[in-house]
Amino acid sequence: MIKLFELQNNVVKQTVHCYNIKWLKVIMDKWPDKAIKIYAYMFYMAVPNGENPYFNYPPDLREDMLIKDLEIDFNTEEDEIIEGVEKLSKLYETPTLRAYNGVRTMIENMADYMESTKITAGRDGNITALIRLAKEFDSIRQSFKGVAKDLADEQETKVRGGQNLAYDQET
Repeated sequence: MIKLFELQNNVVKQTVHCYNIKWLKVIMDKWPDKAIKIYAYMFYMAVPNGENPYFNYPPDLREDMLIKDLEIDFNTEEDEIIEGVEKLSKLYETPTLRAYNGVRTMIENMADYMESTKITAGRDGNITALIRLAKEFDSIRQSFKGVAKDLADEQETKVRGGQNLAYDQET
């Protein structure tokens, strides 16, 4: 896991990665007074694990929530910030994450469909299809739970003795 910032003596500071990686360093150089907030925004937009409290929030609504919650006072559409979110997302992308996102989207679409579709009976009705979908939903949900566990295991960082490593903990 690439740590963008860490907590030192109750102060949030950039990590060595922000100084060494060009597309991260440009954030500090261009917006020195806002870099930590920009890194936080990038982290919450891109990082797919339990360290990100916004991970389970719908991706299409996440940015609006972050703008409010972080009291964003910069333009999230700046090229450097967009590039940072995209590159950070790519660094964390794995086949397991893609499978998780795919099954998650399928479950959300199924739930939306079941919630919004009016049941119709008769020869051309949809009741049979809806009943079949409801029966299959649990199977798909169980698959999702398995992929979610695999993703959590994949994203987990361990230290000696099997203890979890906190996001802001030194390695």
